[in-house]
Amino acid sequence: MFKVYVLMVKTKEKDFVEIDYIGKIKETGQIFDLTDKDLAKKNNIYNAKAKYGSRVICLGENQILPAIDKFLVDKEIGKNYSLELKAEESFGKKDPSLIKVMPSDILLKQKIRPFHGLQIHAEGLMGTIRSVTGGRVTIDFNHPLAGKNLLYELKIGKVVEKDEEKLKSLIENMLNLSNDEYVLLVEGIKAKVSLKVAIPILAKKEVIEKAKKLVPALSLEI
Repeated sequence: MFKVYVLMVKTKEKDFVEIDYIGKIKETGQIFDLTDKDLAKKNNIYNAKAKYGSRVICLGENQILPAIDKFLVDKEIGKNYSLELKAEESFGKKDPSLIKVMPSDILLKQKIRPFHGLQIHAEGLMGTIRSVTGGRVTIDFNHPLAGKNLLYELKIGKVVEKDEEKLKSLIENMLNLSNDEYVLLVEGIKAKVSLKVAIPILAKKEVIEKAKKLVPALSLEI
């Protein structure tokens, strides 16, 4: 009688892997990030501007939260995992110095009518208005998830083997692009990217240098 052996494939650093995930706030169970479009619609958190679908990342490159990146190394392909992150492992603890109080007139003069929950840009930071009282506005410049303990449900779908898929992952993750904002043409060992949006030269160079190390079989031009 023949014995059947099942070979378990595990991930390693520098692997490009396809993942799906759901991120929740531990204390409330509220979903704040996910890859499943249908689940987003079911939970009334669908955002037409967000990118949905399985995500491809290169392990060890911190293209996702560092704690998740580290966790996904040496894991079995096709399995589901749960991960709990304390605030300091994800978006950090709340920094009281990043909570500012200012006269509401400052915003009104800029034709911004302040109200609770409004997100604004100020001094190069994104802030959320927490209160508007007595002619004053309290703005929190901490990350919206700062101070929160998080829960992630993760699934590793596969290890990506095709070089073209690896390049797409680098381009989209490093330049924060969706797949309709560029065109990648591969002919032989040459790969050329045509961008539909403006990207700084330095950012392009960083992607090219990273591609030389992680996808050496193809020569990338942007």
